[in-house]
Amino acid sequence: MAQGKAVKNSKILEKIRKFGGYLSNMVMPNLGAFVGWGILAALFIPNGWFPNENLSQMVEPILIYLLPLLVGYTAGYNIHGQRGGVIGALSTMGVIVGADVTMFIGAMIIAPLAAWILKKVDGLFAGKIKPGFEMLVDNFSLGLIGAGIALFGFISVGPAMGGLLSVMASGINWIVEQNVFPLLSIFMAPAQVLFLNNAVNHGILAPLGFQEAAELGKSLMFLVDTNNGPLLGTLLAIAIFGKGKAKKMAPMAMLIAGIGGIGEVYFPFVLANPILLFATMGGLGVSLFILEILGGGLVGVASPGSLIMIGLMTPPDAVVANIVGIGIGFLVAFAIGAGLLKTFGSPKEDMTEEVTVKKKSKKGSNDVESVDSIGADAYAQSNSPIRKIIVACDSGMGSSAMGAAVLRKRVIKEGFKDIEVVNSSLNKLTSDADIIVTLESLLERAKLSVDNANIDFLTVNNFLKDTEYDDVMDVIYARKNDKVSSE
Repeated sequence: MAQGKAVKNSKILEKIRKFGGYLSNMVMPNLGAFVGWGILAALFIPNGWFPNENLSQMVEPILIYLLPLLVGYTAGYNIHGQRGGVIGALSTMGVIVGADVTMFIGAMIIAPLAAWILKKVDGLFAGKIKPGFEMLVDNFSLGLIGAGIALFGFISVGPAMGGLLSVMASGINWIVEQNVFPLLSIFMAPAQVLFLNNAVNHGILAPLGFQEAAELGKSLMFLVDTNNGPLLGTLLAIAIFGKGKAKKMAPMAMLIAGIGGIGEVYFPFVLANPILLFATMGGLGVSLFILEILGGGLVGVASPGSLIMIGLMTPPDAVVANIVGIGIGFLVAFAIGAGLLKTFGSPKEDMTEEVTVKKKSKKGSNDVESVDSIGADAYAQSNSPIRKIIVACDSGMGSSAMGAAVLRKRVIKEGFKDIEVVNSSLNKLTSDADIIVTLESLLERAKLSVDNANIDFLTVNNFLKDTEYDDVMDVIYARKNDKVSSE
């Protein structure tokens, strides 16, 4: 019974990782753009470090339009290549214009949907269009479907966001009336990640804070959204225990959020790995609890919400309380984030599993030796010799074509003339392959493109380097040996 429960938990964990990887692939490729926007905002907005009215005009359009469009394009591209990216961006524009808040969550919902619908429609027309009419049909199908979904997004998103904000406002008012202040983290943490933080902070919390500050000289309402201790703790956990691009970019995001006061640069990290929302939520809840007990608060809104600005807005009687409360929130968020990352892993973690196989000695003997890392899902088809290998890249014309030539030459040289080696684009992969070779950065997309659990996915860093295909040859030798042994 215990074993069955363990298997069930393992399946749940795998689904969480898969979903996290799906979201990560929408956000992480664009993380540099988020950081770039954060730098511009921290420097040039009216209350930034070097206020500049002209340069600051870039900040709002990038946040409202460019970044959601990048997410929408990437989400669509992951499902249906360039056509999916185009319709993803087009449909995302509908939710952007139809909302009064930044629409990242809308892009992450509507863009994949649009790309999936287009992919199904393209499948219906595949092979049925008369020569010479392909471009006409392709353009009209994308345009009609994209326009329809954009209209749907424009019409539906406004009421949906209005309803969501109404629910949040009711919840926050109830928490204030019941005097259970730390529970505000339940609403604030998700609101931040959905880029609704400004609407909640300036529309609900700030008016209450100014009223309280007029009576008491300070208010804890000003430290709900701008309390960046928990989000910095979450980012530190990612910087130490995370993987891939998120791990590399987290330190820069900490600097922009903590010193620059642009907390929005943290949001994509949690959008890519939603389980980390509980780290920020737990850290904020504990921080608000400590601040309430010790008498913390600010005299006004800290904008931007940097540690320096928080310090400037802290009254003398709340200095110790604010330092302790924000510091503890940082430590709690870090501890929870570290535990979550160790337990559930980062979205990329299941792509770097190591396996051990046996390979035939190149000297031709029957001895076998251990091979360390071959990549995720390698050696899945035991007792089955390799018949077809696909080398895949984005376009399927440049680097993968040259890589296939290099691998084909080596395969023939080592005596496997019956193995077919071809190149392909990621969105045209076929399920009849035994091995698919691609770059590590493209591995997740390759897995999403084919529906065959028996395919081995291997990665290389350089398509043109002969030694990069050592692992491919290891699997070929091992599968040949197992076939001979079974006979």
